[in-house]
Formats: sequence, C-alpha cells, structure tokens
Amino acid sequence: MTIENPDIMIIDDDPMVGELSKDLLMDEGYSVILVQDSMEAIDAIKANMPKLIITDIMMPGISGMEICKAVKTAPTLKHIKIIVVSGKSYDIEKQRAFQLGADFFLQKPYNVETFSKTIKSILEDYSQETQALPPSAPIKTAIIQDEAAQPMSDLNEKQIRLTVWGARSMPRSIPNLYSRYGRQTSCVSMETKDNIFIFDAGTGIVALGEEIAEKKQYYKEIWLFITHFHLDHIVGLGNFKPIHDPNFTIHIVGVNDPEKSLREMAQQAFYSSFSMAETTPKAKIDLYEILEDNYELVPGVKIKTAYANHPTTTLAYSFESMGKKIIYAPDSEIWGDATAFQDYDEKFGIFCENCDILIHDANYNDKDYETHKKLGHSGLSVVVDFAAEKARAKEIIFFHLNMSYSDEELNEMLQAAQNQIISKAYNLKCCLAQEKNPIILEGN
Repeated sequence: MTIENPDIMIIDDDPMVGELSKDLLMDEGYSVILVQDSMEAIDAIKANMPKLIITDIMMPGISGMEICKAVKTAPTLKHIKIIVVSGKSYDIEKQRAFQLGADFFLQKPYNVETFSKTIKSILEDYSQETQALPPSAPIKTAIIQDEAAQPMSDLNEKQIRLTVWGARSMPRSIPNLYSRYGRQTSCVSMETKDNIFIFDAGTGIVALGEEIAEKKQYYKEIWLFITHFHLDHIVGLGNFKPIHDPNFTIHIVGVNDPEKSLREMAQQAFYSSFSMAETTPKAKIDLYEILEDNYELVPGVKIKTAYANHPTTTLAYSFESMGKKIIYAPDSEIWGDATAFQDYDEKFGIFCENCDILIHDANYNDKDYETHKKLGHSGLSVVVDFAAEKARAKEIIFFHLNMSYSDEELNEMLQAAQNQIISKAYNLKCCLAQEKNPIILEGN
C-alpha cells in the first residue's frame, strides 16, 4: 500500500497491536500505513516517506533498533520522526533508543487515552524541525528549579584557581601502587569568582563533580572543554555529578572529528548501552562545536584554540583572564626538529607565547621517547626547551604523566628538567602535575 507522504507508518509484527494503533490514529484523522513484516520496512519507508514512524523493537527479521539506526543515518530519511515502542522497560534500552536517534520511547502496554495526544505533540514538532540542529542546540533540557540563594565563592574578583584533578595517561593495566601525583586521567579546572571552566573529562572529573555538587553550588553554569575523544579524556563524563542535577547548566565545547562528532560523543557518553552512566542526564546540556579560533564565551574570559600535534582531531586551549594566560595542551608532541615540512613547534610557540602557565604533555622521559617518537606524545627535554625558548613561559606543569612510571621515575624526570633549566640558564619554573593541589593566580 502506498500513500504519498502519510502522517504515520506503524511497524509491528503483532497484528492485534498494530491494527489497534492504526484505528486509534485514523479515528483522530491521521493517514496511517501498517507494515507487519519488518524486512519490508525500509523499502516501505522510502516509498511512502511518512512524517512519523512508530516501530516495535522485538520483531522477527529486522529489529526496531536497526530500523531506527537505518533511518537516522540516511541523509534522505533522517528528518523522519521515530517513536520506539517496547515492552522492555529497562533504562538502558531507552538509552539505546535515544542514542540511535529515536525521538520518543513508548512503553507497552501504552495508555490508549493518552496515546493520540503523544503522537499529536510529536507530529506538531515535525513542521518546526526541517534542518539539522545547530551546533549550540541542547541535546537534553531540564528546568533549573532551585532559585534559592547559593553560597558565595571563596575567590575574589582578581583571583584564578587552577586545580589538577587528573594528569595521567591511560595505561595498558592500572597499577595498584599509590602515587603522590595521583592516578586519575586528564581533567583540570580553572575557577574565577563567578565561573568554573573544566578542561577534559577523564576519570579526574568524577571527584571534581562530587566537590562541585556538595560544596560549590554557586557555580550553576559549567563550561567543559574537550580536547579530543580518546578514552582517557572523556571516560568520566557520564559520572560527572552535576550532569545528573537539574539545577546545573553544562556547556560542552569541542571539535568534531571525521570519525565522531561532538554530538555523537555526548550521546554515547550519556545514552549508549556501553555508557558508564547509571542514569540519563537531568541538567540542561548545550553543545558548542568549535574550530581553531578565538572565543569570548563569558565577559572577561577569552578562549583560544589551536590544533595540536596528536593523532585524531585534537585541540589545545588558551585561557586568558585578568591579564593571565594559561595554556592547556595535554596531548601534543613537540618534535624539536623543525624543518620546511614541519613547523608545528614554531606555530604552537606563537600560540603559547608569554604564557604564565603552560600545562603540556610530557609523557616520556628522554630514554623512552627515543623509541616512541612520532606517536603523538612528547619527551621531557624537548618540552623544556620549547617552554623556555619558543613559548617563553613563566612556568611549565608537566602533564599526561605516564601511568607506568613510579613516583621515583617521575621525581627523576623532574630533577632532570630542573638540571636542564639551570644548565641552560632558562628563566623557567617547572613542576609535575599533582592532583588536588590548587594554584592561586593573582590577576590584574
């Protein structure tokens, strides 16, 4: 049966449920097609181009999830609204449906009296959404409910607090040994009196989220900047506590990669079957897809971005406020041998120039770097030279510390860096990133 651009197509192998749903909707004046063989569903969708699809999940042949994915990944079909219907009430099943692009999840048996109203509300949205969502569109929205007075920040108007919550690389296996520098993966916060800015969402963001939720609720808006989508930089996102609190607004900022967009990364972190999140977000979440450019997202704070020398599309960030400049480049390989074909060191040096603090990749000691060159992470000596000669930084914090290194090995790296600074008469301070050891900068 072919109806040109019908309102609704129902895909359900159960004739009783399918016919009941069809009759209910036709009684409301909608044009409806019923498809009972899921193997014919995709061809029927292409032939009829409905405004809305209502599909069961568990069907012989092609499942409703597969139909949902096929429709939402096809350029000519992805505008079609989809309701996934199932007797499976697991939250994880709902998350899967949304991750695959479903617009609504309806649990069987559904309420016959409200069924038509639900369909009507979704169809009314159809005419308003003819294009892809803009980069800054929220993927999930919740209303901020608590308007009560919140605690005041302990910082004054001219202070910036920089705190490392995780600075380690992702290991092949997690060491059981204690480390004074910590074992969590990439996450750094920068706080002003009125705002908090978080860089990366590795495992370190979990402890930060707990502290924000429990002690620092004056930060109702949170800016989260992602450098890239390697696991050690995003694995903590689903368990960032403010994400699950409707009193917060989370602005997630990052660059798209050809293999995965910022939106896809967020959907997988929050809604995928493989997500580490136990529940779906309740905060308001906005996504901002950015490029290599300059941004002023809040008054008095400038964010600049540069593409970093690292596999996959990776950003480094410059945070500037109150006359202070902090560079965050956790995954960046300084080669130290610039040629006509390799000018990253020179360009990145200009990006970092005269910074107060350079937070930079120093994943390898010099010995190990010899066997790991050109893989995307830096060796110690070249980073020290870069910080002093090209970036002209006042201080460098060695970051992305190798998880396999013991505290003794890390201390040896720090001593080697200090010896290098002294021997070359560099005007440069240095230290190893250390968890929960805040630095207060006095701005102008």
